[in-house]
Amino acid sequence: MMSRVPRARGQSLQIYPTYSIPEAALILAMPSRTLQSWVYDKPFFPVAGSNQPQQLLSFKDLAQFYFLRFIRRNAGISEERARDLLQFAQEVTQTEYPLLDEDISVLNRHVFLNRNNAVMDLIHPRGQFVFHEIVSIFASRIDRNKRGLVTRLYPWRLWRDKDVRRPVSIDSNIMSGRLVITGTRIPVVVVATRKKSGESISEIARDYCISQQRVTESLRHLPLALRKAA
Repeated sequence: MMSRVPRARGQSLQIYPTYSIPEAALILAMPSRTLQSWVYDKPFFPVAGSNQPQQLLSFKDLAQFYFLRFIRRNAGISEERARDLLQFAQEVTQTEYPLLDEDISVLNRHVFLNRNNAVMDLIHPRGQFVFHEIVSIFASRIDRNKRGLVTRLYPWRLWRDKDVRRPVSIDSNIMSGRLVITGTRIPVVVVATRKKSGESISEIARDYCISQQRVTESLRHLPLALRKAA
């Protein structure tokens, strides 16, 4: 049984270590071994639960890994280049989570940091400032509060550019940060378990008063092995 350090009084749910690597990989729809490597073998950054025997991730850890994977995929950069980018962003911003706490945009093969009415290209080349309108492709994948902090992720496994679908989401204040069908408190893993036990999509949808399409799309976010089992 995995033990967790009790949440400190007043500690934000966003920084409380609660996700195991397999669960975080499931939420992000990425190979568990890849995320394990990013946490243990060659860490991108120390995760919130790095002082525990089994390192656990916080919501902010999970979100930053999501951004890194998103950037790698959409900017077409290597893992090493992504590491350099994160380190440079941390140096420039002096923050632990620069990809979350700052205004980051991805356009073509560029990653831009928008600060103080200027736009810094973090890749080509380092430190060069460019001045033109940037459209962030993160817009449909995250929600921010009035202070600009990331509050919710929409990690759609089948996302492609201009796809605005948000079938699943994760919010540290909803169901303790579990992956749910967007707009509900229905954990996707519970839906998959019910499907695996023999219930039909229509039965599940009827019980939760949602459309069959929403149930189906939530299951499509899961890795192939789990979707087959479901």
